[in-house]
Amino acid sequence: MNYMKRAFVSVTRNIGKTCLLFLIVLILGSVISGAISTNQATENMENHLVSGMLPIAMINVDWDAFWEYTDDHNARVTNLSTEMIREIGALPYVESYDFFTNLGLFSKFEHYEPEVDDDSFSMGGRWSPGIEHFGEGFTIRGVQNPNIMEMEQNLIELVAGRVFTRDEIENISMVAVISEEFARVNNLTVGSIMSFRNLIFTPEAEMRSMHGDDGGLTEEDLFVDESYDIEVIGIFRPLVLPNTGDPWMDVWSTREIHNRIYVPNSFAEVALRFTGDAWRELHPEMFEDGDEDFIWWENFFTLYDPNDLPAFRAAVANMVPPYYLVMDTGNSLRPVLSALETMGGLTFMVLVIAVGAAVLILTLLIMLFLRDRRREVGIYLALGEKKTKIVSQFLLEITVIAFFAIVVALFVGNIIAGNLSENMLMNDIAAQQEEANDRANRGGHWDPFANMGFQTDVSADEIVNSYDVSPTPFMILLFFGVGFGTILLATVVPMIYVLRLNPKSIML
Repeated sequence: MNYMKRAFVSVTRNIGKTCLLFLIVLILGSVISGAISTNQATENMENHLVSGMLPIAMINVDWDAFWEYTDDHNARVTNLSTEMIREIGALPYVESYDFFTNLGLFSKFEHYEPEVDDDSFSMGGRWSPGIEHFGEGFTIRGVQNPNIMEMEQNLIELVAGRVFTRDEIENISMVAVISEEFARVNNLTVGSIMSFRNLIFTPEAEMRSMHGDDGGLTEEDLFVDESYDIEVIGIFRPLVLPNTGDPWMDVWSTREIHNRIYVPNSFAEVALRFTGDAWRELHPEMFEDGDEDFIWWENFFTLYDPNDLPAFRAAVANMVPPYYLVMDTGNSLRPVLSALETMGGLTFMVLVIAVGAAVLILTLLIMLFLRDRRREVGIYLALGEKKTKIVSQFLLEITVIAFFAIVVALFVGNIIAGNLSENMLMNDIAAQQEEANDRANRGGHWDPFANMGFQTDVSADEIVNSYDVSPTPFMILLFFGVGFGTILLATVVPMIYVLRLNPKSIML
């Protein structure tokens, strides 16, 4: 009888041992199957969510990291220079980039006020009390991209006029693109001239204004001022309005977008340097390191692929001070991604432990089975059977039993993992979301993307639907590879034991 027939007879005759081995492999295999299924499902879901993110990033100061850093290095915040922003923009992951700054100017124009049901949302346009004589304060945004980044990203659309030319961006040009609602409220059209003033008050006047002592400031309270006549060359309409979940923040951001006035950076920089020179004269102790500290450049990077974000982060970390961080549009996904990361780490740990336990348990079990069959091995050897044939017989027996157990374990483990892991994941996401909301309520959360209109929103239903533990061809191949790899590892020591047996010592 050849070794294959002997293996078949052994499996069918020793039903008790066959069932015991089958059950143990089934249980351990189900754990391994569940761990692999869950790990692959979380990885696929994470890839799906990341791929759906807008590939947009900003580089901002991480203030917690800065305070920790300055304790050790006695450092001060340094703004990213335009040269550094251009260097980062030259990275191979970046499709386009822009940098911009904001300045405050006064005008007799009126702000557009969004319609809200709650009167408590009403916000005045004045920056401080007591300056009614000068009108209202407006935030002017300088841009470097002549096509305007928000327009390229389909957050706003041009409804009249044109955008900037490259010459207007590179040279000082007093031109602007305004919103449709702001133009309507102030009866402005393309070609209209808007008058703004850059006001610097004396310190004494500023102090009186803050305390409201005299009811208002006048021209006599000015330290210096500068006027600008800006031509309207384009009018835009917002296509996307903020939806952060915070009603107050949404109203504030909507108001800011409708009252936003775009101008070239070249003009904004001139106005800011005028302000900086005046403040330097008034407060020389505040400007010990030059003009650049007064102009704070914000940045905006569009990547080719959202999957490039980790590589982009790593590259930026080697170029900027250690207290800067890369922010992206996935802030709304942070609770989900964090829960997936936790689940992925947990399932990988379970997989490693399960494989280790399976190798140990199966090794001991197979060793016990073989010790019971020492005399059978001795008879085979005494009859001249080669040890390789005996080893092949035992391997065949174990493999046949393990194969059927692994096939069943694939589906059992998958079903169990689907029920347990989904509940665990949803609970973890809920906990992470609650923590994120708590941070937001404490004022520790600011999402510049959401306030600009960029959001990557995923509903609970989408999360549940995208979390799929169904066996895929790759997962099945991976499971069988790990399963049979575990079985082979578990048979190494027992087979060495068989090869070392001596027929004389067994039979005597």
